[in-house]
Amino acid sequence: MKPASKRMVREVNVSEVERRRVDHELHMGNAESSDPFASAVRTTRMPMVITDPRRDDNPIVFCNDAFVRLTGYGRDEILGRNCRFLQGPATRRDDVQRVREAVEKRDSIAIDILNYRKDGSTFWNALLLSPVFDGDDLIYFFASQLDVTDRKRAEEHRFLLNRELDHRVKNTLATVQTVVLATLRDAAVPQEIANAVTGRIQALARSHDVLTEEAWASALLGDVVRGAIEPLMTQFGDRISLEGPDVRLKPRIATMLSLAIHELSSNALAYGSLSEPEGKVSVRWTVRDGQLDLEWRESDGPTVSPPKQKGYGTRVVERVLAAEFGGTAELDFASEGVVLRLSAPAEGLGREATQWSMR
Repeated sequence: MKPASKRMVREVNVSEVERRRVDHELHMGNAESSDPFASAVRTTRMPMVITDPRRDDNPIVFCNDAFVRLTGYGRDEILGRNCRFLQGPATRRDDVQRVREAVEKRDSIAIDILNYRKDGSTFWNALLLSPVFDGDDLIYFFASQLDVTDRKRAEEHRFLLNRELDHRVKNTLATVQTVVLATLRDAAVPQEIANAVTGRIQALARSHDVLTEEAWASALLGDVVRGAIEPLMTQFGDRISLEGPDVRLKPRIATMLSLAIHELSSNALAYGSLSEPEGKVSVRWTVRDGQLDLEWRESDGPTVSPPKQKGYGTRVVERVLAAEFGGTAELDFASEGVVLRLSAPAEGLGREATQWSMR
């Protein structure tokens, strides 16, 4: 036999001996085991299984006592079966397919999947599946499980609360809008002012929609800007461009930014770049060295001149926005187009602790 062939046989024999040693250690009693890691796998309160992909259908070859307690099956009912025996009618097929693909690709996967106990009851299983290699050879899959049913129920409850809150706040805003418009109409207020008030209420409603999606913990800056300017994006398409990284904003900051973008949008439509056929709006933001810089820039519109007096929109953009962000906001009425430059420390803008987000 050639030296290379002898070496190959020796390596195969060593791997087989090691596999048998591992099998032996896992199935020994704690008092008899000389391997502390094998003892830990057997005795931990976290349910664990080991499967053998070299055997037909990748059967379970080891399960600890915690897995037996979790599923309600006896060890003799578990060993030799594929893990899919825990699946049932309500297990999502997409989740099953993700696990199957990870096994086929020999990849790790972490996923919450609905499983069934022996008595037919269901539980949400936080599954972490990892391949175990000996060199390039796949020898085992190791899977830890965790019953996260309570967490899933809390998430579902939170979702229902969010949906109910969203519904009620929208109804409230709609009522406010109706009352305000009726009051303005009775007072013979010009339609231009009524439209401005309505637009601001609708801007609040759109920022609310974005925050509801995030359980009112925070919102992405891009989603806030996109939500505030959505009516114009639908109308003007690629004449409006947005670009920037993911930046989290607290609810109050997100609401003020939505109002500011609404004011800029309304001005651009009435007097600025979007009042001309070729006019454009660009919104860009960056984060560098802990500093957030956002710029609203209008171009290819009519010649701009500064307003004779500052109205509500200007105050929101320059004063309130700067105060909420804890930075500076400069509104430049340049002749070629209005420019807003906002600069603020990025730290502290993000996720706000709430009862929901802390769970």
